[in-house]
Amino acid sequence: MKTIEALITRAGGIEAVRANYISLTNEPFMRLVVEVVSGPHPNGSYEISVAHYGEQNGDAMRDPEILFHVLPQVRPWIWTPLWIQQDYLGSFNVCANVIEHGLVRITSQRLHDDVSRFSRLWSRNLSQQGFLQAHPVNA
Repeated sequence: MKTIEALITRAGGIEAVRANYISLTNEPFMRLVVEVVSGPHPNGSYEISVAHYGEQNGDAMRDPEILFHVLPQVRPWIWTPLWIQQDYLGSFNVCANVIEHGLVRITSQRLHDDVSRFSRLWSRNLSQQGFLQAHPVNA
């Protein structure tokens, strides 16, 4: 998730994003939102949500949203997917949990591997689609 790491750094770091989430519009693509939802844990890790938002019948729809456990103390940051949600498909799948002290326990290795591969592709796509050049607009 190098692209998201770059967006967070550009926004002033994890604590700045925790105080004020990132929301990017980049037509014709769906809005991208990055939020720090938990942390810091005792080991310095955070939980960060990354989501594309569309709309259906006036409701915000995540396509997808992935919640990551993130260790920003190392370079590059370590991004571990915890779950993925896709509202248009009615899908919610957990692949890991945060346990004591901010450590992670994988609950489904196959799903974790699949979501990790998807995340790397998503990060490259976000970069190629110009999200690094988009200007944040918090709604």
